[in-house]
Amino acid sequence: MANTTSSHKYIIAKINPVDAPNFVMNPAELNRYLPKGEKFPIKRVYWIKDIKGEMKSGQHAHTDEDEIFIIIKGKCNIILDDTGEIKSIPLEENSIVWVPRLTWHGYEKMSSDCIVLALTNINYDPERKGYITDYSEFKKKVTTK
Repeated sequence: MANTTSSHKYIIAKINPVDAPNFVMNPAELNRYLPKGEKFPIKRVYWIKDIKGEMKSGQHAHTDEDEIFIIIKGKCNIILDDTGEIKSIPLEENSIVWVPRLTWHGYEKMSSDCIVLALTNINYDPERKGYITDYSEFKKKVTTK
C-alpha cells in the first residue's frame, strides 16, 4: 500500500492479482486499503465507463461521504486534494484509492476503455446536499481545519 505523503488522508495502493487455473482473480479486501480502525459500510456501488468528450469527470468533495475507487480497466489520472494543493496522480488497472470526506477529487486523462468502480458509504442524494463543487469553498474548509 502506498500513501506517498503521510500528511494526506487519502490512500493509493495496488491490488495484487492472483493467478487461478482458469482466470486471474483481483481480490480487493477493503480492510487492507483503509486507515487502521476505519469503518466503511458499503451502501452504494456504481461504475463509470464509456468515457466521452473531454475524457474527465467533474471535480468535487463530499461533506459526509467516503469513497473507494478501483480502476477495473484502462488508465486515468485521479485529481486529489485534502490540504489545499491539487495533485494529479496516474492510475492504472488494479489501482485502488481511499478518498475520505473533505477530499477534493475527480478524474482526468481517462482512457476510452477506462472503467472505475466506486464504493460509497451513503446512498445517492439527487439533491447533492453533501457536495462541494466550488474549489475555493473547498479550499476554505480544508485550510481552516
